[in-house]
Amino acid sequence: MDSKNVFGIDLGTTYSCVAQIDRQEQAVVMRNFEGAATTPSVVYFEDEKTAIVGEEAKNQLEVEPEKTVCFVKREIGVDASYDKLNNRFPYHYDPTEISAFILKKVVKDANCVRESEGLEPINDVVITCPAYFGTKERMQTKQAGIAAGLNVLAIINEPVAAAISYGVKTDKTQTVLVYDLGGGTFDVSVIKITRGKIQVVVTGGDHHLGGADWDLAVSQFLLDEFNNVNGTEYSLDSDVHLKNTLLLQAEKAKKSLSAKERAMVNFQYEGKSARIALTREKFDELTEGLLEQTLSYVESTIEDSKKKGVETFDQVLLVGGSSRMPQVKAAVDKRLNCDARLTDPDECVAKGAAIFAMNKSYEDAIEAFENGETDDCPDMVKCSTTIVNVTSKTYGTSVNEDEVDNLIMANTTLPTEGRGHYVTAVDNQPAVPIDVWESNETEKRIKRALAECLDDGMLTINRNWPKGTPIEMIVRIDDEGLMSVWGKIGDDVKEYNLKITGVKDDKEMETSKKILAEAEVN
Repeated sequence: MDSKNVFGIDLGTTYSCVAQIDRQEQAVVMRNFEGAATTPSVVYFEDEKTAIVGEEAKNQLEVEPEKTVCFVKREIGVDASYDKLNNRFPYHYDPTEISAFILKKVVKDANCVRESEGLEPINDVVITCPAYFGTKERMQTKQAGIAAGLNVLAIINEPVAAAISYGVKTDKTQTVLVYDLGGGTFDVSVIKITRGKIQVVVTGGDHHLGGADWDLAVSQFLLDEFNNVNGTEYSLDSDVHLKNTLLLQAEKAKKSLSAKERAMVNFQYEGKSARIALTREKFDELTEGLLEQTLSYVESTIEDSKKKGVETFDQVLLVGGSSRMPQVKAAVDKRLNCDARLTDPDECVAKGAAIFAMNKSYEDAIEAFENGETDDCPDMVKCSTTIVNVTSKTYGTSVNEDEVDNLIMANTTLPTEGRGHYVTAVDNQPAVPIDVWESNETEKRIKRALAECLDDGMLTINRNWPKGTPIEMIVRIDDEGLMSVWGKIGDDVKEYNLKITGVKDDKEMETSKKILAEAEVN
């Protein structure tokens, strides 16, 4: 594999971006068919097998909203097809497949650019995801890439990708706090950057908090003003056409206010109209609560960082398109007493993924050379970035009907393992149930209702052990976040093949790949 023949993809909630390493070994963003650096993560279905992705699809939100899907990244991890999530949607696609349509489009456009330059198309990719994604969401993101016909080399955290992009520009050893406010998700991570190493200390966030929530707050304000002018009582929930039109107007006003102090919105609906002024001051007032939520996550993440011995940081990086809002830098600077750096917010994640992809392909090439699979010796110096990650969730096993015993806590450095020690409940017990739960909790004991079951199986007991015989459960997570589970009683040990709830098996994946292969995506 040529190290430069790999795409880094920022699969965003509202916009997606593709980058590659050019001939000068610089990370560059690939323009889409329309010539833009980013593509709206919106899919419009002309029919069941014809999908339009991007700006044209976004325009259909006002015209045919029932056949248009946006913010699908927020549904990753949900075990339902999209027609169940939105009863107006006429086709039976799940969030993984909708995401695959987006990936297929952005890679298709990027390869069109390469082909126009006489270069071969690329099929190997590294895809980013929010740091706060759990096991299921990460696996479904990878499956979206596979369904799109791509060879997914890795899934890496968006803040890590941003830190890689930033880190290649400095030889200093630094600790950075990455504030990543995207269109639909928010992450905050404390990361140590040294030459050749990116080490995540702690991470936190909310993958249902992002710029789209700012748009919704502004939309409600615009509708209230429209109702006041016209004596009407419309609501955002009453008409999806009305809501989508207002959301698009709100997004435009939000972007305008990043450069100006005042934005004018001309809005017409059912023969009525209003000209509405929105000042930056009013915008900040409307969204103050949302901004405060992000700062609360920042503060709790800093506290977690202090518990791991990292009490200060050298730089604050603002990442994600929504961090362009002036209120963000002003609030972060004030709260943290810093001068936060807005670092290429729309493109740095994709660029960092491309740099990581290049280094990973060098590692693969070196391994192939050392194993005698090739005579081509790669440049050993370029294989230079090691990533040390942490768990984003807490993992445990149920100990009775109401409780889960947490074995691996959130923000534990990878690789890691957790061991739970229990006993048989009766003489000659034939089996012990083994399961794994994932949660956001940090307490040692939590209610089962707060966790999500990932696997369910049985440790078969082959001998007649007395009541009170020790049982050990071992959960291991490797440096890539892959989990293995072991059950042990006496000298009987069993490893489990985890079946993550909502993650497709081989047969289901073949169906998804066939759907995407047969569909026309433009």
